[in-house]
Amino acid sequence: MSRCSAVLLAAIVLLPASSRPPLPVNHELPWHHARVDARGTLLPWYRPERSLGYEHVLRLGWRFLENGVPTDRRAGVEVYLVYAVFDQRTRQGVYWQHDPASLYASLVESLLPWYAYSGDRRAIAVVGRMLDYQLQHGTTPSDWEWPRVPFATSCSGDREYGRCVAGLPHAFYGGIEPDKIGLLGLGYLHFYELTGRRRYLAAALQCANALAGHVRAGDSGHTPWPFRVDARTGRTLAGAEYGGMIVAPVRLFDELLRLRAGDPSSFRRARNLAWRWLVREPLNPASPAANRWSGYYEDVPYAPNDLNQASPTTTAMYLLAPPRPAAHALARARALLDWVRASFGRGPFHGAWGIDEQHVPGGAGCCSPAGLGSDTARWAAVEALLAARTGDARARRDAIASLSYATYFARGDGLVSCCGRRFPQPYWFSDGYGDYLGAFNVAMGALPQLAPRGQSHLLRSTSVVQRISYTRAGVRYRTFDRAGVELLRLSFRPTRVLAGGRAGARLVRTLRGGDLLVRIRRNGVREVEIDAPRSLR
Repeated sequence: MSRCSAVLLAAIVLLPASSRPPLPVNHELPWHHARVDARGTLLPWYRPERSLGYEHVLRLGWRFLENGVPTDRRAGVEVYLVYAVFDQRTRQGVYWQHDPASLYASLVESLLPWYAYSGDRRAIAVVGRMLDYQLQHGTTPSDWEWPRVPFATSCSGDREYGRCVAGLPHAFYGGIEPDKIGLLGLGYLHFYELTGRRRYLAAALQCANALAGHVRAGDSGHTPWPFRVDARTGRTLAGAEYGGMIVAPVRLFDELLRLRAGDPSSFRRARNLAWRWLVREPLNPASPAANRWSGYYEDVPYAPNDLNQASPTTTAMYLLAPPRPAAHALARARALLDWVRASFGRGPFHGAWGIDEQHVPGGAGCCSPAGLGSDTARWAAVEALLAARTGDARARRDAIASLSYATYFARGDGLVSCCGRRFPQPYWFSDGYGDYLGAFNVAMGALPQLAPRGQSHLLRSTSVVQRISYTRAGVRYRTFDRAGVELLRLSFRPTRVLAGGRAGARLVRTLRGGDLLVRIRRNGVREVEIDAPRSLR
């Protein structure tokens, strides 16, 4: 699309009804009155006293994707398969371009922690439908220079993808964006880990092979792959030599190398070239390309000076992914998050920063004086990761405040506005759902105190969770990897924890109200059983 407090209070004290703010957090977000605690700190709009605000937004969003999206009257398939944007009244598609590759990739990344948290298998079916449609209707021919890779765009309403590349005639067929190949390649790979279906592994390998076969060293004027390419011939489109979310292919290569899938020497070479470029250019304050995070959104004509927050925030998340990041990685992540707030911050609103999408330095920018819900939630989630890794009180404060603010973009009926009420077409599948929902799960995994009280949930795992059930008898789950670590918030004290038939759990701490944080460490096993007391069954 072109488009709190120092600590979480264990018991939130709301202002008396007569003292509550009678107005929304700002005029762009009119759907809920601002809720604040006794210190004036912004809280989620839904039942913050039970820590239900973040989960409620998650359930609203996934329920909408599962049950609230109609069939497109022209194309005869679900609207999200052929449109990026929908009308709030009819829920039929609008706008000129669809962004399937980045949308479906983001929904896979949102699905994985949501399924582990909820056990909602309907969400798996929805995302699987999207990936299968892309494979059937949105993949380049096998005899092209970039073979069997996903198209990033289509014209809205078209059943077949590959047209409507920004800056080119809409009829032009064959444009791709290599960073989206990395994004959806990783989506395919993670969906393989979730389902075990090898067609998604094969699709991921096709993406990686194409990226590895076209990588270059790059410099301050050239990214390791051009931003836009004619997949048929391999030529760069519209002079777009610089741009894209380069950390996306890095993540794809990392995961394939971890799984020992494909050509390890080719993938390692491509991964190292891309990562060295990131360190040498945009992450290097002495480079002419320092913080030149340009090119990501599909509907913007090539503009190398149009900077965005999605790439640096996602790069910061990558830096913070290891349980114990190196000091230089922590410093880089902190610098990236500060740059994003300074460059794209809107507000503050009751102490919370909103994060806008993109701008040319010195320009007005896009897209809203309120910021975007998706960009705000993503930035807040990465601040939560930084707080978890370092104990940084400011990061924690900013994470909770902005995550609370991000909930106000969600209406009570499950529609999520990208940018507020005055944006001309505010209901995007990407910014309202794919790039929005997952951030709440990431934040709860980093700061478990944000999860609902009196409920049991798996909050984070080092592996993809393939199957999970929550019943009165307890929690049962199965992972893709045979070794790993999970963190659960439980509303009961387990009578037994078995990992592959052997006892294996450690109580992290007891939370106020009686909930427990439990860490499961697995070695050589994939199945875990956590039994609840019989009195609860």
